[in-house]
Amino acid sequence: MDIYSELERLKRLLDEGVITRDEFEREKTRLLSMNYAAQPAIPRWDLGIDESSFVVLMHASQFISSFLAPLVMWLLYKKKSLLVDEAGKNILNFQISYAIYAIILFLTCIGTIFVIFIPIAEIIFIIIATIKATNGESWKYPLSINFIK
Repeated sequence: MDIYSELERLKRLLDEGVITRDEFEREKTRLLSMNYAAQPAIPRWDLGIDESSFVVLMHASQFISSFLAPLVMWLLYKKKSLLVDEAGKNILNFQISYAIYAIILFLTCIGTIFVIFIPIAEIIFIIIATIKATNGESWKYPLSINFIK
């Protein structure tokens, strides 16, 4: 039951004479103070955004600088948030893994044909991860090796 339904119920009890005005005010004050205490403030970051927006920015920043911007963001804020720490490790493992895959494919004769698919896959996976982070979901990049745990 939400706070508004509970307040409506209390008002109905007051109107019906089941509770007194003092009891109504006391319960109303209790409900409002419980609701205020139960709503944690969303922490603002140095950049003026919240934690989930920061994670979205980390994923999207791969388009600008591959691993460099997410690395710096992760190093600066990993101790501030478990969500940022998890996303940073996920991004770095993804970038390292796909760089290794691209090198291996490029060095093999057969792989030179398939090396074009690595950047396409990276773009698609970064878009998916950014959308998932926007929705508040955590998403592990496919075929990533966990170098950083």
